[in-house]
Amino acid sequence: MHDKRLDKLGNWLESFFGHQNFALTRASNDASFRRYFRVQHQQETTIAMDAPPSKESTASFIKIAKLLNRHNIHAPKIISLDLKQGFLLLEDLGSTTFLQALNGNFNLDLYKIAIDELIKIQIINTQNLALKKYDKQLLNAEMQLLIDWYLPKTLSNTHLQNLQAIFRLLSDNALSSKQVFVHRDYHCRNLMTLKNNDLAVIDFQDALIGSNTYDLCSLLKDAYFELKPFELQILLQYYYDQVNIDSEFSEFEKQFELMGLQRHLKILGIFKRLSIRNNKHQYLNDLPLVKKYAQQTANKYPEFAPLKEILCLV
Repeated sequence: MHDKRLDKLGNWLESFFGHQNFALTRASNDASFRRYFRVQHQQETTIAMDAPPSKESTASFIKIAKLLNRHNIHAPKIISLDLKQGFLLLEDLGSTTFLQALNGNFNLDLYKIAIDELIKIQIINTQNLALKKYDKQLLNAEMQLLIDWYLPKTLSNTHLQNLQAIFRLLSDNALSSKQVFVHRDYHCRNLMTLKNNDLAVIDFQDALIGSNTYDLCSLLKDAYFELKPFELQILLQYYYDQVNIDSEFSEFEKQFELMGLQRHLKILGIFKRLSIRNNKHQYLNDLPLVKKYAQQTANKYPEFAPLKEILCLV
């Protein structure tokens, strides 16, 4: 099928570069409708984002990118834009993600850098920011994806009632924690490693205000890279000490794990939806780890005993 969007992107770039030659190669896709292309122009490269206006908000990306850069957090700088067509030309942050830098091995120093960067993000003053809040309605809508897409359609009324009670526990947990700027997908595929051990962040356009443990869960209970229990404990303690959490560590740890459970129930639904609705079947390979995270938390806390039974239905 002919790619009309790619033609339009090429025309837009031609108007930007004038008559100078450039070459486009696919850089990456993500779980949304956005696409990224690397643009080679003379001896330099940039990244072109194709974000169809009917599907994606480039305005949100621009707003958050500028906000992060103002706070000394490395987000891609915007070189040119066309909001009407949904095209952005961005700084090229290279092609080495945090996941690739790990190369299958735990790297304590790299994780500490990522946590330090996260703390910088979390101290952004959110009082005057026009950002949505991770409120009860949104938290519950995310968890509903588990029922709509992941679990069998033949759930009993008892199962559904138990799930609603679990959803209330998890949303109450999220809302009772400190509310900060939340990247929302702060994981190993959305962090870019740069020179001098610097990190840059991408895929931040859905940022909002929510729990201080949400992004920490994204990083330490990553759907794409599993930490060993003792590695996770070291890093959780590191964050706890750096931020000077004013509650007992055991209380903070439980809040972290319940926030993670909310996120993992959502991801189970999203990954299944990506396969069924969007034909992005590669995310099915990541379902077992996400399910494992959810089962571990359900096994640890008695109040989630019904969830253990429900997750066994799939």
